[in-house]
Amino acid sequence: MKRILTILVAIASFLVTENTADAQLLKKLLGGKSETTTTQTTTTATSNGQAAGVALKALYGQYKTDGKLDMGNLTNLMNLTTLATNVQGLKGQSDKSAFYMDFAKGLVLGSNNLVNENNSASVMSGLSNLVNNVDLSGLTATAEEKAQSAASALTEKLSGASDKANTAVENASEIAGAVTNILNLFK
Repeated sequence: MKRILTILVAIASFLVTENTADAQLLKKLLGGKSETTTTQTTTTATSNGQAAGVALKALYGQYKTDGKLDMGNLTNLMNLTTLATNVQGLKGQSDKSAFYMDFAKGLVLGSNNLVNENNSASVMSGLSNLVNNVDLSGLTATAEEKAQSAASALTEKLSGASDKANTAVENASEIAGAVTNILNLFK
């Protein structure tokens, strides 16, 4: 009798597992999101937010030191590139979307609370405006090129490398203006 009960439990477990797998398969086929997709999206949004927060904090620290966003500073360019790369997921997102909210949570974590409850709505609005209204493609391409050339430029004067980086981005003043508006929120 105990054997029959064990076999029935095993069969029932198998059927439940199969039905769950079938339900997940049907959900995928019909275009629904599975739990894995939702978790992965949350993780991506949060990690992108964290990386953007780290870059924003670094940019703000240098901004406080220089009194401006120096587009000739290679570190600033790398941080701007990190910011530009990680905000891409916000393009077209509503402030009510799960991605947007998870990104904001990551932004708070990554910025070590520089972005906080008091300023997060304004900062997220600024980042959304940045990604939706400013062409960041030149920045990311230029920064990648500059990172490669910066390694060889270490033997040259640092100011020469800065000048190259400063003039390489066609819309540098537009990007600097948009990011400066965000950095001013922290004052």
